[in-house]
Amino acid sequence: MKKKHMIVYAVVLASLVLVLSACGGRQQAAPPAPQEPAQEQNEPVTPEVLSGNGVYSGQADPHTVEIEVNGEPKAFQFSEDLDASIAELTEGQAVSFEYTEEAVEGDDTLKQLTLTSIQVVEGEAGSTTGAGSTTGAGSSSEDGTAVTGDRPATKDFTLKLEGTDEIRTAELAQGEGYSLYVFDAMSLFPDQHRVAMAIDDEYYAEITKLPTDFSLDTLEQEGKQALSEVGTAEKLSSSDIPSALEHASLMLKATSSDHKLTRQYIVLENNGQGFAVVVNIPQGEPSEGFQGHIYTSLNTLE
Repeated sequence: MKKKHMIVYAVVLASLVLVLSACGGRQQAAPPAPQEPAQEQNEPVTPEVLSGNGVYSGQADPHTVEIEVNGEPKAFQFSEDLDASIAELTEGQAVSFEYTEEAVEGDDTLKQLTLTSIQVVEGEAGSTTGAGSTTGAGSSSEDGTAVTGDRPATKDFTLKLEGTDEIRTAELAQGEGYSLYVFDAMSLFPDQHRVAMAIDDEYYAEITKLPTDFSLDTLEQEGKQALSEVGTAEKLSSSDIPSALEHASLMLKATSSDHKLTRQYIVLENNGQGFAVVVNIPQGEPSEGFQGHIYTSLNTLE
């Protein structure tokens, strides 16, 4: 009996030795290293470059100018790269400009406007006017045809404004194959073939140079079609055509049903050259002054 117990103890002891040996020889796997969260790549966003037109109101401080856009004054920041351009500006000048718009941190309702370029739309004689146009006597169109001849760089005109005759000076502006005199309150945009008011460019005249063999009857039908989106076109008799448009051979007019917009189609002939012009006149305070100025300008088309 004692021998039997000894055998059992030996077996148990041997098993225990084997278990401890196995545990001692097994290597535990190291815990995985903690992974660092991926860092977000905040790439800088380049703001979109916008363009606009307005009237230069002056410099508020060494890095801020004010420009009146559609009758509303707006402040624009600028860098020292534009110091020279800003220094050449005079209050009241019509300007075209490019700028960026970015939200102000902490207030999404505010925007910071920053100029990237600015230039005078109507400059001195011989200077650049708008996009790719020039003023001054002896200028040429893109095809090399002289369009200003010996016309003076500036000219005085008598306008009837609010029942009173007033003398206003206009500058000769160069379009593509034509020229005309433009008053300070307006600008010629040759790439758009438009003369528009600086404070509200919805007041405009769109100019089309006609071929030499144009048909007045055909243009009348085209004009009625062009005005149909506003209303039914009415043909004005020669006695109803404004006196400032002495070179007009046709004038059509349409008014919207709510009377908030009048659009006109005018055919002008001067020195053997014809022009078709669409005049857009919203209802508003500038309407009367715009018509007196634009009719006088259009009458000088050559």
